[in-house]
Amino acid sequence: MPSLDLAPTAGADLAAVSLRGRDLSDQTVARLCVLMRQFAGFVERGHGVTMLSHVTPAVVESFIAAPTSGRTAPGPSLRYFRRLAVRQLFRACRAHGLDFGDPTVDLVLPSRSRAAFRPLEDEEVEFCRAVAVGVTSSRPGAAWALCEATARTAELAALTVGDVHLDEGQIWLHGSNRLDERWGELTEWGRIQVRRHLSGLPKNPETLLIGGGRPGTSIAQSSAVGIIGRTLRRAGLGEDPAVRPSSITAWTGRRLFDTSGRIGLVARRLGMRSLDRTATFIGWDWSHDDR
Repeated sequence: MPSLDLAPTAGADLAAVSLRGRDLSDQTVARLCVLMRQFAGFVERGHGVTMLSHVTPAVVESFIAAPTSGRTAPGPSLRYFRRLAVRQLFRACRAHGLDFGDPTVDLVLPSRSRAAFRPLEDEEVEFCRAVAVGVTSSRPGAAWALCEATARTAELAALTVGDVHLDEGQIWLHGSNRLDERWGELTEWGRIQVRRHLSGLPKNPETLLIGGGRPGTSIAQSSAVGIIGRTLRRAGLGEDPAVRPSSITAWTGRRLFDTSGRIGLVARRLGMRSLDRTATFIGWDWSHDDR
């Protein structure tokens, strides 16, 4: 039987092992492991905390706000990853039957963006993917994959089995009053999630892919928002007012722009009719860019 408590260093080691079984890149795992071990050293040496059950929210808050090795204040992104690392440490302990609570649960960090909306960052998408597939149902992973293929929540609720073309890695998106119809491109990860989800659905082309209500109704869109929102919250992004379900599609658009430099191409892929609105959506200020 495991001990009813753990030293912070032992907890960090336990969490590091559990992270390696997640759908995360080696770079993200390495970064989180470093931060978890920094946290363990911080509380043990700096605060004399010898057991994880004694870690308080105030101690976690002081770790998140602690200066970097260069004696500068941590930026918003580093604060977020420090909190994420501590949260994963305690989550791993709970998975092993060691429940010390979660001292990060009420710790709210300011948004990393002053804007009312922003695209997700690569590491955020990666972690959300791992969260989405870490549940029994295939629905959250498929819904996330479809949003990466530029589906908005209103479109998500209307997609059917017949709209999926897995061999081509595409999904037909129906558009809306503000969005054009178009083909959405699934990522390799997304294709795997959609295939997994399709395996449990009837083969009827009219079968709703995500479901949640009759397409076009507020109930259906609310259900789609809820699926994505739960993944964002489980990944620790639910408190950021600049993050919304469409932040996933904005991430896709930003990546496409960074590789192509063509805002018109991005607008077409996202189904958007205004280049200015597309630029704002993906977080690009073209008044300061010569492309």
